[in-house]
Amino acid sequence: MGCSNSKSTTAIDETKPGPAPTTDSAKAKSNKMDALPKQEYPASEAFTIPLDDENNTTAVPLNDTLRQPPKRLQQLMQQAAETEPLTLEELEEKQQRAEQRRQELMQQKLEGIQKNTEKLLMRGHGEQSDDTVEDALEAAEQQQQESTQH
Repeated sequence: MGCSNSKSTTAIDETKPGPAPTTDSAKAKSNKMDALPKQEYPASEAFTIPLDDENNTTAVPLNDTLRQPPKRLQQLMQQAAETEPLTLEELEEKQQRAEQRRQELMQQKLEGIQKNTEKLLMRGHGEQSDDTVEDALEAAEQQQQESTQH
């Protein structure tokens, strides 16, 4: 693959139609193919599978568990059907109890924040006045109240 013209060759263009080059081995192969008996295949067969079988309408499905929910869900659905819906007063009472629980949890979180703040202030500033501790606690309370309002 150099630039010199030391050898010149002619390339055979295989894309052009024309007589294929024949060799002795190619002729021998074609003679063997002609000598083999041609195989006969049976005629094609077709059949139809009906999707809706009109004769068998009471067929049992393959999987019975797909038809019914689990027993636990059946029991829960039955209990829900038997119980009467809650009245407006009962719903309001439930909401009040939930709000009380939320307030108690927020109070516990606030107390935990206050304790942690006190520990940090005492550890960080060994001899700090009581006024700065109270200021830090008030800031923590205010921050907690702002987060609950949003």
